[in-house]
Amino acid sequence: KVKELRAKAEGGDGTAMWKLGGFYEYGDYGLAKDDVQARAWYERSAATRDPRGIGSFGECLLCCIGGPKDNVLGLMNATEAAHLGSELGAYLLGQVFCKGMSGLSKDKARARFWLKKIVDSECKYKHLDEDG
Repeated sequence: KVKELRAKAEGGDGTAMWKLGGFYEYGDYGLAKDDVQARAWYERSAATRDPRGIGSFGECLLCCIGGPKDNVLGLMNATEAAHLGSELGAYLLGQVFCKGMSGLSKDKARARFWLKKIVDSECKYKHLDEDG
């Protein structure tokens, strides 16, 4: 499965890149857990405009996964992903507004707006795990 997916990813398939990033992030399908590789594949996926890749790359930037924290670029990616229908993008925005993180002030109305999209199943791309 990894070999086929890697071939698709290396051929420019954004969804395959996002999936491969997940395999590295969680150490799935025989791959060693490697946050640096995960972040790199998410960034490549984001460059193809895959909403899940954009959201996952935003999370890496906001949470220091596989590299340095970058609040500005992380928020830009999370926002873009959320507007494209990414559940993870909406979740990230809901969290930063709820808690006043990443340089943003607390804003319960904006937090509720983004989190409600998840609860109401309005996001096209559902890629949150049970832990968010």
